[in-house]
Amino acid sequence: MKTKNKALNSNETLILMVKLGIICIIVSGLLAYVNSVTAPVISANDQKTFEASMSEVLPDGGSFSEENINFTPKESGVELSSIYKAENGGYVATTVCHEGYGGDITIMVGIKNDMTVNKIKIMSLSETAGLGAKSDTPEFMNQYDGLKSGIKVEKNNGGNAADNSISAISGATITSKAVTKAVNCALEAAETGGASK
Repeated sequence: MKTKNKALNSNETLILMVKLGIICIIVSGLLAYVNSVTAPVISANDQKTFEASMSEVLPDGGSFSEENINFTPKESGVELSSIYKAENGGYVATTVCHEGYGGDITIMVGIKNDMTVNKIKIMSLSETAGLGAKSDTPEFMNQYDGLKSGIKVEKNNGGNAADNSISAISGATITSKAVTKAVNCALEAAETGGASK
């Protein structure tokens, strides 16, 4: 009797495993199908958002074409993600600084023909709310408008275009320096792009 029950239990277990395997295959197939349908839509939406951001930081740029330049940042901890040349002059560069207080900070910078900042936009950051997250406010970001490569971070000086500096966010100097490093990287890349033409 025990042998018969053991055989019965083995068969039931095998049947259950086969059923679970079939269910897993069906679910995996459905997930793959849903991904194949939604991935292109998500990608197209991401591209539209990216293009809208480029027009935001360099509104008079017209259309944009991606550049392939040979560029190495002067400082470590920062890298160029992409750089686009504007049809009507200037560049839009996206850079990542890996030295934010909460991790990577991604910045998009609109750069005029004279190699000064038109406008910056924070694309992503994970900084502390109420401190480093203040870098994503117009009060902070507008300090970069009109500045050129080699921007410095000063504490409590109000920022000054004359000495090419911005004022650090109170209590978030690390974040302020990371954003500035990313902006300087974008400006250097644009200068390299312009020089290579």
